[in-house]
Amino acid sequence: MDRTTLRNVVSQFIAASAALLLLLVGCACTVWAFLGKSGMQQIATSEADELANIELNQLYGTADYQGQSTAPTESIASAVAAHVRLPFSDPLKMLTSLLPETSAQAVQNSGAQTSLFQSITTIANNNQDIVLGWLPSTSASSSIQLMADNPGMNVVSPGWLHLQDASGNLSGSVLPSVVDYAHQHDIKVWVMVDNQFSATLTHEVLANPKAESNLIDELVYQSKLYHLDGVNIDFENLAAADRNLFTQFIANLHRALAPIHANLSVDISPDIVPLDDSLAFFHAGLADNADEIVLMAYDEHWGTDPDPGPVADLPWVTAGVNDLLNTGVPTDKLILGMPFYTRFWYVHSDGSVTSSPVSAGAVTDILRQDKAPVGAWSPSLDLMYTKFPDADGYTEVWYPTANTYQDTLSLVTQNGLAGVAVWSLAWSDPNTWTTTVQSLRAGNAQTIHVAG
Repeated sequence: MDRTTLRNVVSQFIAASAALLLLLVGCACTVWAFLGKSGMQQIATSEADELANIELNQLYGTADYQGQSTAPTESIASAVAAHVRLPFSDPLKMLTSLLPETSAQAVQNSGAQTSLFQSITTIANNNQDIVLGWLPSTSASSSIQLMADNPGMNVVSPGWLHLQDASGNLSGSVLPSVVDYAHQHDIKVWVMVDNQFSATLTHEVLANPKAESNLIDELVYQSKLYHLDGVNIDFENLAAADRNLFTQFIANLHRALAPIHANLSVDISPDIVPLDDSLAFFHAGLADNADEIVLMAYDEHWGTDPDPGPVADLPWVTAGVNDLLNTGVPTDKLILGMPFYTRFWYVHSDGSVTSSPVSAGAVTDILRQDKAPVGAWSPSLDLMYTKFPDADGYTEVWYPTANTYQDTLSLVTQNGLAGVAVWSLAWSDPNTWTTTVQSLRAGNAQTIHVAG
């Protein structure tokens, strides 16, 4: 290359570099003109707040419960877009604003009490994948009717199979017509298997390798024969001494289900003592060997509890979530179980206590029919509470509102959990479910998953 050619190449390179530099300076000036000093301060503040929050979470973990008064932090891109009012900064909001308000949205905006699924928009907006619904009915017709009354699901968990004896045999049966209906409507089926709440029976099976192997073989066989998409293990009332045996059983079952691509989820109850991970459910071990862990965050006060109280108040639920996250369950494997029911408590004149479960959405109608007071809001519990006299003492009930569900769902979205579980579809209100799913489809492009 001669000197003239070299000189021309260098000159062109310098000119191109200068032009690029001028372009960058121009862009910077434009951004500064749009934002000004306050805009740049907004960016700096949002990024500093985000880093500070990360630092605090690393040092101290997640707080048990805080109100929703603090606005979420913004990224640099969202801060700039918001300040210069770019229409694409929130495309979901932009599209939603162009759509007519649905009936479900109108009810929610009016401040009226709503069901869980009218609040579940929070899940879809935050890219959650699972909304798990149990199907307790053993009748084919009623099971299909429940699915028809609650459209929008893509997985159900029917309670069909039960541990029968110490040899690991199963009782109950899969209903092929229900599976066929589900699959025809793009709904997956994860069969629920219980242990009849028997610690003794469960120990006899888990302590006998032959019986355990028989149980696993039977679950794999049923899954293949009926084209089931997964298994939901609901072994409750386990003995602490069987902790390692149960963990190993889950590992063996997961290994056997993997070749047929069947999902495995495990239901566990909250620890009585937080951070005391020494009872039957070894959180980290189960999470390592299952696809999902479902926290049954209900029955805080169970049906025969001598002390009346809520089924699931928010501080108790929050403590249960934090306990699992702090004892080895990854956020993306944890599903939060939520009740679709509550209890009326009857404290009799002799001091005895009885209760009856009812659909949470039916409480206000029951109170209205009985001409009883609706009660008052309990900020500490995030529930409504009412108490009134009756012929043999008095009645109490703690019940959720739309605010309760929103705050509970915030535990899922803010912690990045895998989703929510609902016990059960039998307690659902078909009209509320339908309008809710319609609202979700109108306002979101996300696919709503109901797994179990």
